[in-house]
Amino acid sequence: MKLFKRIVALAVTGTLLFALAACGGDQTDETEAADTKVTAEETAEAASDAEETEAADETEAADSASADGKIATADDLKEANLAAQRGTVGHFLAEDLVGEENVDNITTFEKYVDAVTALEQDKVVAIVMDERPAERFVNEREGLMIMPEPLSVESYAIAIKKGNTELVDEINGYLQEMKEDGSLQAIIDKYNSDVEVKAEDIDLNVGAAGGTIVMGTEAGFAPYELKVGDGYIGIDIEMMAEIAKKMDKELVIENMNFDSLPSAVNSGKIDCAVAGMTVTPEREENMDFSIPYVEDARQVILIKTENFAGEAK
Repeated sequence: MKLFKRIVALAVTGTLLFALAACGGDQTDETEAADTKVTAEETAEAASDAEETEAADETEAADSASADGKIATADDLKEANLAAQRGTVGHFLAEDLVGEENVDNITTFEKYVDAVTALEQDKVVAIVMDERPAERFVNEREGLMIMPEPLSVESYAIAIKKGNTELVDEINGYLQEMKEDGSLQAIIDKYNSDVEVKAEDIDLNVGAAGGTIVMGTEAGFAPYELKVGDGYIGIDIEMMAEIAKKMDKELVIENMNFDSLPSAVNSGKIDCAVAGMTVTPEREENMDFSIPYVEDARQVILIKTENFAGEAK
């Protein structure tokens, strides 16, 4: 009897132990599942934190472009000291770039060469100017570069006194001829090459029977106009020399400050202004313009290469 009781007791104990073991296994599985869920949540949270940190780092890197003196985009120049040629589209674009609150940060010059000297001496951080003259300075002087994105794309035309439709029509006719026969493009290509041009080789049709046509310009805007010794060379000079010959007139060149050209046109001091002048609504209110002779002129930002945040090309 005692033996039977012992057997029963052992059986009951075994059953209890088995049940406890099974229960313990279920608890372990639940614990492991819970641990796995926590680990997944922690991993996702860590990944999210890493993405946010990376985005913050990228923003901080972009913001630091101007903070450390480096320039990544035009927006980095909103509070910088800028230069421009007085009265040009570049001057107006510089004012738009910095806004009314920082317009006093802009220094204007009569000639681009003076603005470039100021840039090299760190008196200004950047110059807003026409692309072709900017390219010339980059090629001639070390340590300068043009920022990748232009500020604007525009057209150049010949400015004529308001209401002088006869002269506008005459010049337009000859300009159209030069476009169609390729002579205008040949002049432009000439100044895009390494051909040496001498002022004395440009025929101004001196002593022409039809009198004179007086062209006003600002001869510091190569390759469009440049004073060389006692004469002038450039795309605008040779283009107008050809037009003058077609008109049977002598081309007379008056060199003056760019911002004086509109008043000189309207006062009759000059017959036309030819100086890489952009056609703008404001100028059209005071002067008439020919058809464009350049249609892809760009306004760009010239800076020192060492100040560029990106990789200079």
